[in-house]
Amino acid sequence: MGLSAHVPNVPQVSDSAVTDENLRQVIADAAVTKTPPQAWYRTMGHNPEVAKAFANYWDLLHRAGTVPHEIKELGRIQIAQMIGCEFCARQISPQAASITEEEKRSCALPDWEHSDPKTRAALHYARTLTLNDGRDAEVYLELKQFYSNTEIIELSAFFCLTAGGNRMAKSWSIEPHAEVSAIAAGAYSIHEAKS
Repeated sequence: MGLSAHVPNVPQVSDSAVTDENLRQVIADAAVTKTPPQAWYRTMGHNPEVAKAFANYWDLLHRAGTVPHEIKELGRIQIAQMIGCEFCARQISPQAASITEEEKRSCALPDWEHSDPKTRAALHYARTLTLNDGRDAEVYLELKQFYSNTEIIELSAFFCLTAGGNRMAKSWSIEPHAEVSAIAAGAYSIHEAKS
C-alpha cells in the first residue's frame, strides 16, 4: 500500500499571496508565539479580516489578562486532547516553558490531577466546558475559591475560543497527523459516550 499525500480541506495561502501587511505581521508573529502557529494563520489567510480579528482576540485571552499564562496554556492543551486535535495538541507556547512533559501528556487523563489547586480548578472548569455544558456546581465552588468573576469570564472565553479553534483546525485538516500521537491513550474525549 502506497503513501498518500495529505490534502487539507482548506489549504494554506502562500506567503507571496498575502498582500495585507497586518496579516503578514500576524503570520510573522506566529513564528515566535507558536500558539497558534503560522499554518493556522496561513489557512485563515483566505479571509484576512477574520484572521486578524481572531489573532487580536486570541492574544487578549491567551497572552494577556490576569489568569497566569501557564494555566491557560495547560487548559488549551487539555482541551486539544479532549477534542482530539493533533495539530493543536502538538503546539506549546514558549511563554509556558514551566509546563512539564508529564503535565502535557497527562492533563486530559481521567485519573490525573494537577498538584497546584488553582491550576487544578481551572482544568476542572476546562473539562466541564468541553465535555458537558459548563454548569457543574462543584466545579464552580472550586473555581470561586481561586478566581474572581472577571477571571472566570477570561477563562470561559479562552476555553470556549480554544474548543472552537480546535474544531476548526480538525475540520480544515491543516496538517497531517504525526506518527506518534500527541494525545495520551485513555484521555477524556468528546467522542466517548456520556453516561
